[in-house]
Amino acid sequence: MTDPSTEVSTRMSGEASARTPSGKGTGPTVRRRISRRGFAAAGLALPLAGLSACTAQEDGPRDIVVWHGFTEADGAIIGELAEEFTASQDRFRIRIEVNPWNVITDKLLPAISAGNGPDLVVQTPSDGERYARQRALVPVQDFYDDPANETDTYRENVTAYTRIDGVQHAVPMGYGPFACWYSARLFEEAGVDAPPQTWEEWIDLAERLTVPGDGRPEVYGLTLADRDTSQLVPTMLEAAGGDAYAEGEVVLDSPQNARTLQWWREAYTRGWGPTTITLPKSADLFKNGRAAMTVLGPWMVDIAASVDLDVGVFAVPAGPERAVTQAAANYWWLTAQADEESREGAYAFLRHVNSHDAQVRWALGSHYPPNRTDITADELADNPYVATMSEFTQDATVRLDGLPRGGADAESVLSTLSVHVTEGTGGEVPDLLAQAAEQFAAAIAEE
Repeated sequence: MTDPSTEVSTRMSGEASARTPSGKGTGPTVRRRISRRGFAAAGLALPLAGLSACTAQEDGPRDIVVWHGFTEADGAIIGELAEEFTASQDRFRIRIEVNPWNVITDKLLPAISAGNGPDLVVQTPSDGERYARQRALVPVQDFYDDPANETDTYRENVTAYTRIDGVQHAVPMGYGPFACWYSARLFEEAGVDAPPQTWEEWIDLAERLTVPGDGRPEVYGLTLADRDTSQLVPTMLEAAGGDAYAEGEVVLDSPQNARTLQWWREAYTRGWGPTTITLPKSADLFKNGRAAMTVLGPWMVDIAASVDLDVGVFAVPAGPERAVTQAAANYWWLTAQADEESREGAYAFLRHVNSHDAQVRWALGSHYPPNRTDITADELADNPYVATMSEFTQDATVRLDGLPRGGADAESVLSTLSVHVTEGTGGEVPDLLAQAAEQFAAAIAEE
């Protein structure tokens, strides 16, 4: 990914795991083949400032260590921007270490405690907040307060997710909507000339595109990851005006939510999609020609290119109340081991990667929409996928944001509920919701 002659050191280790506001507009469809190219102490023993593994060298620039898990086009663009920043000045050198996300999770707290972790780390909003409340990650409000950083151009719906107790704790890195991807060949053969705008139109099209087989369809019209927490619940609840958790309350077992999930239970009886499907399995069915449509994040561009699949993209159709989809959301977080000089270098790097020109390159190369609102459609025209996704990024929301604790257990409850809905098992929908609400509340209850 990087030229060994540069001063950016990149360590690749393993493969990254699959990634995890309202309005009716879905945006135009697009197709084109693109080649791959107040905190409570939590018992964490933190080092004193200056004990970082990347303390200033006696001679030469200060190393700013960055951890992330991106290994595709997104990781390559980060590497290029790091090299470019390092070459642009002589005070700081960006040293990137790439590991699988689960390895970063296992290593982060011990490494920060020992003073040999990163200065910057990429994390999701929920994981970042968890570490911030353990004082492993620290506020960056002063970055936002400095006009030179142009944070007033950042998407408000993106920055809101890392505002903890009114204080900013992270800087946008990659934020993109899950979108509906389709096989251009199958759409063309079926004579589909416009994307569906509503759930009803979407399911009608999925049924139309389904190719019967022996016992199960040869080609599914649509595959949704019903075992993934965010694909049906709570995304579909939000699109219908409901929610699973809002303003500190479990609101899962409402009559409105029951109507929404009953609609999806009946929709699934039409046989257009598989059930008990994980996100990777759903993507595999699509890329192998076993599904005409699927819902996934911006990395679908790379997946499709890897098998020479001609794809198009459109916004997930609107529900009864609004258009909404889940977000693939990652942010830059500053760690507690970064001293003042490392903070200065990290901020300079973040100012560079979120500058106007760098964000255009990031969007074109990574397939994620830019973090800024001042980038025009013309500037993104060379990548029609990202140009289209940029139009509905405002509809992408982070699932189950702000749970007090027990996020994994709560997600498991919703995953089980989702499969019961799609398979038509477990009892009547209102009873399923009542049971799930009780289990969800127990999972997040403060001890």
